Amino acid sequence: MSRFDTLKAEVIDCDLCTRCGTCIGICPTGTISYKDGEIADTGRNCIQCGMCMAVCPGKSFPMDQWAQKLFHEAYDTEKLFGVYQGIWNACAGDEGVRNRGGSGGVVTQLLVDLLERNVIEGAVTLQCSKKAPYVFEPCIADSREQILASAQSKYMIVPVNQVIRELKESGKRVAYVGLPCQIQGMRKAMEKNPWLEKQIVVLISLFCGFNMEEAATDYLIAKSGMKKEEIKTLSYRYKKGAQTGFYLRTKVGKEFFVSKHGYTFLNLLFSPKRCWKCYDYSGEFADIAVGDAWEKGQGFSRVIVRTQRGREIFEQAVDRGVICAEPGDEAAIKKTQNKVVSYKKRQIGIRAERMRHFPDYGVVFAPCSASMRRKGRVLYAMLAFWGHPVGKHLIRFLPFRCLVKISAKWKGREVVHREGKQTV
Repeated sequence: MSRFDTLKAEVIDCDLCTRCGTCIGICPTGTISYKDGEIADTGRNCIQCGMCMAVCPGKSFPMDQWAQKLFHEAYDTEKLFGVYQGIWNACAGDEGVRNRGGSGGVVTQLLVDLLERNVIEGAVTLQCSKKAPYVFEPCIADSREQILASAQSKYMIVPVNQVIRELKESGKRVAYVGLPCQIQGMRKAMEKNPWLEKQIVVLISLFCGFNMEEAATDYLIAKSGMKKEEIKTLSYRYKKGAQTGFYLRTKVGKEFFVSKHGYTFLNLLFSPKRCWKCYDYSGEFADIAVGDAWEKGQGFSRVIVRTQRGREIFEQAVDRGVICAEPGDEAAIKKTQNKVVSYKKRQIGIRAERMRHFPDYGVVFAPCSASMRRKGRVLYAMLAFWGHPVGKHLIRFLPFRCLVKISAKWKGREVVHREGKQTV
């Protein structure tokens, strides 16, 4: 039995695979690949080194051990946002960079600044494939233009960490941008491979409530009435007036737009089961974590600085004026993102009780109130129903515009907008 067989039996077949791609990138023989949305065996000889299981964050990620390793303190399940040295509301100092970003352009600005100061030689990001504007692939962006082209979040599962193989071949010092599960996989890979630890200068995580299958994008394209071959531009966080959202433009100029909160309902339909088991919303094991500062209106990012390395990089950017920042706090995150924070952090134990296979996080989840448990059960029931083939079939008959309005209104109750602010 090959080690890939073990990976398949204990991780993939148990809905524990995050599809982060770490196993692909670290495999010395190229035994593992990504095909048709799944981690797959290429058929090449497995040497049974066991590295794929060793670096996989899907089955286990002992948070207490990693908190001790990175922050020299025990993991506290009462802390909703992990260990950090500071929280900031920030935006890119360069207006052009800021406008290219999904919120405040902070990640893009940091990457550009590090590259131009030769702190890094490239940045691991996602770019549009040359094949089609609705296909994304990891890359090592080594120019300002490439970094700008890769700006904004992509709400689609992509095995970013398969880029490890390319990193080893290039030998470049890089900044890495990924989701919490991808950060966890990269931390494990760095621990097992000292050369990787030397090449990755900083790990930047994006906040993540859910990721979505490629079918979510196909659904939106279908509702636009456009054909895939007609599409010239696709963006999940296109800025339109006071909103950001999913945007399509055809080669002849036809446009389609749905606000970010208007398509949030797709999380119930197209999030994979492994996302339901995730206990990390705010990238707790990155050097720097970045999300949306919704209460500030369009054009601002929330930045959580966690490690000394992350603090030095962020503060240098602020001191140089390339990042504009003001102190923030947990209260604003709880106010504007309370539903998803409660789901991922407070209600995690409910799903652990109900799901057959669950990751080992090495901690005992904090208990939640009776009211929170009821809400958690309802949400889990909704996920289970709409994630089932029957639910996915039913959604085809529900009016799209109605779903968008309900979704936007539901999310809008939580998000506090203060539009018109341009500086911090």
